[in-house]
Order: sequence, then structure tokens, then C-alpha cells
Amino acid sequence: MARSAMEITEEFLSDDPKKWGKLASDITYRRLELLLLREILIKLKRLNPGNPD
Repeated sequence: MARSAMEITEEFLSDDPKKWGKLASDITYRRLELLLLREILIKLKRLNPGNPD
């Protein structure tokens, strides 16, 4: 079962700026961004089903 965007981001939340700096340069972070954008697009499409792609 696919995890929600909230669940995906939970493990990356941190107050440590060093962790964010390291994460920003990591390919995993780029993949996470794409996954989050995809989730946002899916939610928007569900909210507006009459709008053609």
C-alpha cells in the first residue's frame, strides 16, 4: 500500500540544519521531491475531476 505524503516526510523532519544540508545533496532527496509533487498532483486532480489534462 502506498504511503501518504505525510508519512513519507515524517522521517525527514529535523531541526538539525546539517542533516538538511546533507539531505539536499542526496539523490534520495530529489526522489522524495518528485514523489511529493506526484502526490500533490494526484490530490489536485481528485479535487477537480472535470478539468481535462
